[in-house]
Amino acid sequence: MARKTRRDGREGAAAAVPERRAWAGPWTWLGAAAAVIVVGLAWWGSGVLVRRAQGSLVPPLGDISGLPAPVREQLEAADAAARSAPRSPEAIGALAMAWHASLVTDRALDEYARAAALDPASWRWSYYRGLLLEERGRQSEALEALTEVSSTDPSMGLAWFRLAEIAFKQGRLDQAERAYGHAEQAPPMPPFAPPGVERHVVPLSAYARFGQARIALERGQGDKAASILDTLIREFPSFGPAHVLRAQQASAADHAEPIPSANAYVPPSDPLLDAVVAESRMRDMLLKYAAVASRGDDQSWRGYLIRRALQFSPRDPNVLMEMATMLRESGRCTEALDYLRQREAIVPDDHVTFIEQGRCLSDLGQLEDAEAALRRAARVRDASAEHNLGAVLDRQGKGDQARAHYERALDIDPFNARAMANLGIWYDRRGRTDAAVALLERAVRVAPDNAEMHSNLGSVLIGARRLPEARRELEIAVALAPASPEAHNNLGIALAQSGQLADARREFERALQLKPDHERPTQPRSHSRDGPLGAQAPRQARSNAGSR
Repeated sequence: MARKTRRDGREGAAAAVPERRAWAGPWTWLGAAAAVIVVGLAWWGSGVLVRRAQGSLVPPLGDISGLPAPVREQLEAADAAARSAPRSPEAIGALAMAWHASLVTDRALDEYARAAALDPASWRWSYYRGLLLEERGRQSEALEALTEVSSTDPSMGLAWFRLAEIAFKQGRLDQAERAYGHAEQAPPMPPFAPPGVERHVVPLSAYARFGQARIALERGQGDKAASILDTLIREFPSFGPAHVLRAQQASAADHAEPIPSANAYVPPSDPLLDAVVAESRMRDMLLKYAAVASRGDDQSWRGYLIRRALQFSPRDPNVLMEMATMLRESGRCTEALDYLRQREAIVPDDHVTFIEQGRCLSDLGQLEDAEAALRRAARVRDASAEHNLGAVLDRQGKGDQARAHYERALDIDPFNARAMANLGIWYDRRGRTDAAVALLERAVRVAPDNAEMHSNLGSVLIGARRLPEARRELEIAVALAPASPEAHNNLGIALAQSGQLADARREFERALQLKPDHERPTQPRSHSRDGPLGAQAPRQARSNAGSR
């Protein structure tokens, strides 16, 4: 009998009827479904493992318990975002910036390097890394990082400027000159400005040319340096470092002294760095850059940083002091006293609080209360307490007592520019002009970027009929503090007495715009954070009795 091969490959007898399929039954379907679920779980599990493996590319946060709670929250959020996208240079770069803003520089350096490796075409992370390396004093590594930036994008002027500054400090003047040249030609970058903050900054190109003037001075090319500085002053009248260096060059020539080409000065605006600072929640970083902004007369930015510090550290004594100081300087002394009371509750019997209270009370005209506060401060051997107490006594007509406190301040701190200025004006009021000029010139040398010192010296030089020197000092004062009505008033007097009446009128009008109740400009006046003094009031220099 013939045999057929079945569909399953087995041999058997030929069927007389067509073959029927067996019914699968419910258990067969359940088994199939279970198999699908197992495969799905395996796939999902493998994805979890992959994501965990990728997340492990980001080192663990480590112990951040010593950081303030707002800072920890910021780091935890940035870390979570980086772990969810560990191969994203933006996510890793944001984590690096969070570490940077938290002042944990070692971790920031590592993450900036990781971000740069993930995105070799971008120079941003290498630039940030170069900033931190330079700040840490690791100059050779900073040079390498910043050179990489300038090679990736030759138009990045800030990298060239920083390379030039490093080379200048190391005495490599030819390299510094070339790098300054690149920085000067680079396209400008707009300043970083959070909403509500107005910033008026001197462009990087001016700083680059200023660097070239410093190189010329270092090489003994005085005429070339003077030409560069004079051009800068004409083009950027508010560029204080150029005014200061030009005046020091002239003074050095008059006194046969070395020309100080390497003075510290407020650095140029750096939008990338400012973006990190604006995100910081660390008191130290915020107050550090608030102080830089104050020196550069960038008051809106300074206010933003101090208010941010107050937001995250509302009971920190240093933050409360900075807030009080800022309010007093803007004429809001009653509000300043409220912050000082908060500080006194946290740090009882701290003499720095009493100094600032004395200054606020003095501004409000409450001289007896100011004297009482400052006498409490002077129980500690402190130059600021002494010269502020002297200033209040001066305003009360207690001249001999005032002089004793000015001199005591200088005994404590021979380089206290404010005590020098106060004592110099005390001498000037008593007709001892030569002694006054000598003290005020010393004060200017100690604090060359302080507008009040230049203005007070200019005021005394007007009285001595040394008008060209007076104009030079007062032009510097106006450049350093364009919002100072006293500086404009004094410059107007110097110009008027020099016969430059149209220019004098312009300065007087500017003084009245800044302070509509400013008195008639009949004589030069010294000034202070205590406010301008009237013609019949004792004249005093500005005091600075902060916690710095």
